[in-house]
Parts: sequence; C-alpha cells; structure tokens
Amino acid sequence: MPEIISGLRIESSKSRTGKHVLKSTILIYKKDKGLLSISKHREAIVGEEQVKPTYRRGWAKKIDVRLDHGDYLIHIWFVKNLWGKVKGYISIYNHRGELVYRAKYVDGDLRRSTGDPIYAWLVRLVTQQLKIPVKRTRLGDEKNE
Repeated sequence: MPEIISGLRIESSKSRTGKHVLKSTILIYKKDKGLLSISKHREAIVGEEQVKPTYRRGWAKKIDVRLDHGDYLIHIWFVKNLWGKVKGYISIYNHRGELVYRAKYVDGDLRRSTGDPIYAWLVRLVTQQLKIPVKRTRLGDEKNE
C-alpha cells in the first residue's frame, strides 16, 4: 500500500531587490529508475496547491506525493543571500514519510544534521547528479583513519 507524504513545499522565489534567492525542489529515488525529478513523476503527485512564496517575486506550491515501498523522497532547499553565501539542506524521507536523514549545506560544506549515516550515499548521489559544488563532507559515512 503506497503512503502519501503531504505538505512538501517546492519554490523558486527572489526578493524585491534580487539579493536573496530561494530554490527548493523534490527528487524521487526509485530502485529501478534511479533519481528523477518530481516533474518526471507526475503520477506520484496526489495533490497540488499554489501558496504564497517566501520572497516577493516567484512561485511556490505545496504538493502531496505518493511513494511505493522502497522509494525515497529527497527534498532540497537552498537560499543564496546578498553576499553570495549559499545555505540550505537536503532531507531524505522514506516511503512511510519519515525523515530518515538530513544534511546541512553551508558554502560547499556538507554535514550530517540528523539521521542514520547509512543514507549518506543518497545525498552524495544527489550532489553529483545536480552538480552541487561540495568542498568538504562530514556525512557520517567517512572512514576514520
């Protein structure tokens, strides 16, 4: 029985001056298909609702997603401030809608915030596929020397 994860927010907005930019998206990892954008999984979206964006210009939606057993949902949220610093997080949810891992990103430094380090491979896959610049990682799966 597929579970439904509700209230996930995807957004692309910019402040009035253009000095702050927020981008967030959702990816779904399926065992047989790999990592795909939510726009390529239209059948997974159960509900969609337009909401007010964080900043003045742009758009935002709240969506409900249905996942099958063994699938993972990756929610990516990044903000760029007026000095060009990028901050955000990458959250991983299992098919039951439970947050199993969260990694915090601050200017190329990616570190584990919560969750079991066994899911760090999924964060590494996302950063490679989306070409997110990473200088240093502390995801919990590094080997101690």
